[in-house]
Amino acid sequence: MTFIMLAAIAIFSVIGLNYLVRLKTRRRLSALRRRGIYKLERLKKLLTHMQQHRGLSNGELNGDSQLKCRVYDVVKMVEKDWEYLEPVKNDVANHDRFMGIYTHWNRLKVRYSGLSVRNNLEQHNRLIMNLLYLIEDVAESHQLDCIRSDSRGSEVIWKELLETAESIGQVRALGTGIVAAGGCDSIQRIRVRFLNEKIKRMLKELITGLQCSLDNGSSRELIAPLLDQVTKTEDSINELITLNETELFSQQGIKISSEDYFSLASRCIEPLMTLFDEGLNRLKPML
Repeated sequence: MTFIMLAAIAIFSVIGLNYLVRLKTRRRLSALRRRGIYKLERLKKLLTHMQQHRGLSNGELNGDSQLKCRVYDVVKMVEKDWEYLEPVKNDVANHDRFMGIYTHWNRLKVRYSGLSVRNNLEQHNRLIMNLLYLIEDVAESHQLDCIRSDSRGSEVIWKELLETAESIGQVRALGTGIVAAGGCDSIQRIRVRFLNEKIKRMLKELITGLQCSLDNGSSRELIAPLLDQVTKTEDSINELITLNETELFSQQGIKISSEDYFSLASRCIEPLMTLFDEGLNRLKPML
């Protein structure tokens, strides 16, 4: 009888120990994912403001001196973004990509006004592409793409969604400069048309990806609202694409101001960035 009792105690002890180990592991993983969500929220703010700096600085360098104040204001916003990243800076400070972005930005914010128009755009595009890669790295290293079986497809939030917004951000920057300069050359015309096609392709891939996630059993509460909101942005994005073809290439002179063009294009980006926040908020209860 004593042997049976001892055996039972041993079994229950092992079961209890295993439970505590699994509980501790789940809590550690949940904490890791919460830190990941926080980092993505902060990095998305940084992304938004760097994209704005690209567009406004391109307008300034193309001759619209009135945008200089807007550029200065955005620089101050980026500085605030770095401050908000301070609580997690130690986590990412050793990440080569993070340090590369940090040093690149600190050079660019000072030197952009002395760059050529083309080099300014290239520098910003490279900086922002590395930031997008960093966002994907953070999501992967914090295991946000495999939270639960019904959250499959959530990676579109920090991949296709942000890539679509970035495509619009690139054409916003290019278009703001074209409007500020009063016209475009053949190379810029080719670039605008390339970006128009890329935006349409990325938007289609985003919608298809969300629909596939639903079809493959992902949570309707997570995916369906995102799909619905993305679909609602199609009309305004297509209007921007049409405007690019008509206004930017107009032979009778561009009638819209560079500030108005920047604002119009921004209204196509903002709903996508809002969806990024909404998507992360819908993931939080699943952590």
